[in-house]
Amino acid sequence: MITLHPGFPESSAAPSDVDDHVVGGARIVIVDDDPGLRELLTEFLVDHGLRAEAVESGAALRAWLAHHACDLVVLDMMMPGEDGLSVLRSLTQSGDAPAVIMFSALAGEVDRVVALELGADDYVTKPSSPREILARIRSVLRRRGAATPAPSGAHEPIANEAAPSARVEAYTFAGWTLNCRMRTLHTPDGTAVRLTDGEFQLLNVFVSQPQIVHTRDDMIAQSGRAESLSRGRTIDVNISRLRRKLQAFDATEIIRTVRGNGYILMPDVVRS
Repeated sequence: MITLHPGFPESSAAPSDVDDHVVGGARIVIVDDDPGLRELLTEFLVDHGLRAEAVESGAALRAWLAHHACDLVVLDMMMPGEDGLSVLRSLTQSGDAPAVIMFSALAGEVDRVVALELGADDYVTKPSSPREILARIRSVLRRRGAATPAPSGAHEPIANEAAPSARVEAYTFAGWTLNCRMRTLHTPDGTAVRLTDGEFQLLNVFVSQPQIVHTRDDMIAQSGRAESLSRGRTIDVNISRLRRKLQAFDATEIIRTVRGNGYILMPDVVRS
């Protein structure tokens, strides 16, 4: 069953900051055999601007998809009868398959890797909060290009909004500036900080999607690197180096570790 984290309201409502930059109009289908979970998560997503519906099984999902299109499926891994991995295989055989987030009580690395290898876009372990699932949905949809275009303007606060670096000249956060075209980082006082390619790729992921928890697999996928079991340690090493470079000029916590989940960029970000 889905569990709300301490500090979150025990209802479908959530703090107003999560309403910013919602991926508008996306259609989501939740597939889970737990009716309470389906109702809670569907109501929460609808309250935050998504067109969400729910079904109880893989067979019900196929019947629904025969008459409708959707952008993303939140798919339970362990269901009676046909399990989530079997449903995932059938979905990914289609050329126009929706994005899939696996939702499972199985937290082992092998389970995550198998699901990702079969084509899942993300993997969320139970228990988890509706707010985290909303953030994961946003992240996947933006990677898939389903985001609502951002308002025009020379400088746009992006909060949780992602923007491909090819379309953005620079990001500013906590006084720092990352120039994507020149691949340079400058401190608040204008000092240039040299970045390796790996450090730049990770920082680019963070600033394009700030204030969202990124798993190691998520960062590997978004940085365009080949995925392997050893890459998680490479991610950790690059983040450790990146933190040292930031902390050499700024004691503020810019990149926070979310234990058991991944990493998050804390400051607001402005793109230009």
